[in-house]
Amino acid sequence: MEQKHKRLIKWISITAIILIFASICIFESMNLNLNNDFQAGVTFSRPYAEDLGVSADEALIASLDELGVRHFRIPAYWSLLQPSKYTWDWEWLDRDLDAIAERGGSVTLAVGHKLPRWPECWSPTWVYGYSEPELEESVKIYLKEVVTRYKDHPAVTSWQVENEPNFPFGICPEIRKDFIDEEIAYVRELDNTKPIATTDSGELTLWGLGNKVQHLGFSVYRVVKSPVGVFRYWFVPPQLYLRKSQVAKLFYGTEKIYVSEFQMEPWVDKTIPESTLDEQYQTFDLKQMQRNIAFAKKMGLPRIDFWGVEWWYYMKVTHDTPEFWEEAKNLFN
Repeated sequence: MEQKHKRLIKWISITAIILIFASICIFESMNLNLNNDFQAGVTFSRPYAEDLGVSADEALIASLDELGVRHFRIPAYWSLLQPSKYTWDWEWLDRDLDAIAERGGSVTLAVGHKLPRWPECWSPTWVYGYSEPELEESVKIYLKEVVTRYKDHPAVTSWQVENEPNFPFGICPEIRKDFIDEEIAYVRELDNTKPIATTDSGELTLWGLGNKVQHLGFSVYRVVKSPVGVFRYWFVPPQLYLRKSQVAKLFYGTEKIYVSEFQMEPWVDKTIPESTLDEQYQTFDLKQMQRNIAFAKKMGLPRIDFWGVEWWYYMKVTHDTPEFWEEAKNLFN
C-alpha cells in the first residue's frame, strides 16, 4: 500500500510538471514580437494629486504642456460635484476639461458612484442611510446633471459608466448588480452620440461586462502587495490580454477593448506620503517603469491609459526625482 501511495504521488508530480511546462509553452506562444503604436493616455485624479501634496492645477497643465498628454480619463467625482443635496460645484471640472480642450485633447469622462482612486466609491455623505431606491434615484439625478452639462463639451469624446462595478474593492454602499444596466441605458438615453464604456479587472474576471457597452477598459498590474509580500505577474505575457480581448469581442460583440488602468506607480501598504521611497521602490522603481513600458508596447492593443501621472509629478517636485517624469515623455512624444 505504501509503495502504491508513493507511485501515485510520483505520477501526480509528473503530471503537475507537464501541465506547468505546457502552460509556459502556451503563454510563450502568445508572446509575439509585437512593437505596435497605441494611443497613450492617463487617468488624472484631482483629489489624488492633492492628497500627494501637489497642486492639481499645476500637475494637469504640466501633463499637457511638458509630457504632451492628449488623452485623459477624468473621474467626475459625485461627492465633489454635489457636496450637498441642493448644491453643485462645477468650477474644478469645468476648468480641467477646458484646459484639455484648449490643447486639442480628448477626455473619457467617468461617471457613477464607483470611480477611480481610493476609496473607490465617491458617494457624498448626505446619501448615507438612504434606502436602495433613494440612492439609485440620487445617482440618476447626478448622472443627468453631469451628462447634460458636458455632452457638448469639445473635450468629452466618450463616457465611462462606473469603474470595475463587478469587482469587489473599495468602501462602497450596496447597489443592485442590475443597476449598472440601468445606468448605461440612462446615459445612452441622455447622449446617444458618444460611445459608452465601463471597466473590469484585467486578470481576475472574464470581462462579461463587455456585452453591455461599446468599449470595455481593463486594468493591468505587474507588481502588487499581497498577504505574503510583493507579488509579481512575471508569468503573464503581453499578448494574453490581446487574445482575451479577441475572445471577448467574439462572444460579447464589444467594439473596442483597451487598457484603462496600467500600473505606473508603487503599490504600498499605507498611503504614498506615509511610505518611504525605499518602500515605494519595492514595487515600482525606474527599472520597473521601463519594463512596464516595454510590456505595454508588446500588448497589441489600440489604447493604453497609464496610472500614476500624479505620482510622477509628485516625485519630480516633492522629492527632486524627475527620472519618472522624464521617462514618461517617451510614451507621449
